Amino acid sequence: MKSLLAPLSLLLGLPVLGVTPAFAAPEAIASRDPQVARTLEPSLVVELSRRQRRVRVLRDAVEIASFPVAVGRPDAPTPAGEHRIFRMQKDPVWSSPWEAKHVAPSPMGPIGTRWMGFWYACGNRTSMDPNPPAYRPEVCKEIGFHGSGNVGSIGSAASNGCVRMFDRDAVALFDLVREGTTVRVID
Repeated sequence: MKSLLAPLSLLLGLPVLGVTPAFAAPEAIASRDPQVARTLEPSLVVELSRRQRRVRVLRDAVEIASFPVAVGRPDAPTPAGEHRIFRMQKDPVWSSPWEAKHVAPSPMGPIGTRWMGFWYACGNRTSMDPNPPAYRPEVCKEIGFHGSGNVGSIGSAASNGCVRMFDRDAVALFDLVREGTTVRVID
């Protein structure tokens, strides 16, 4: 009966009360039902091809952005597999893992002006474990997407596992993703 009321009410110019017509726009349905809103949300995936040295951003399997990158060297490869962005930071300060040195954020600095961490290791355990350890910056090593002043390395395998990007591209990627976004690293 409800399915007949909505079209009949619309035809007669009467208000439709408490009825969602079958032809309602998805956003109208989603606004009333949070469960439906989640299923209608577009799926966003960041796909990194280590061989092509390129990051693609896919929304519902359609490419919406693509960026050239530098990936990890053969002796320190970017970890393959499916990950999730777990930490995002604007204007990160780079701390050297080799010496007591800190570098302020800059588009030409070692990690540019944006950081998106997607993998970490704490001792012998990593974020890819079925039951991953809690991320603790003072103990864990992290790999992520970031801007880089070393623009000559873009397009090569040159990093310690991180994904270097032109800083403007790292800013663009940062604006597209959020914590929890899937990162798929393929060969």
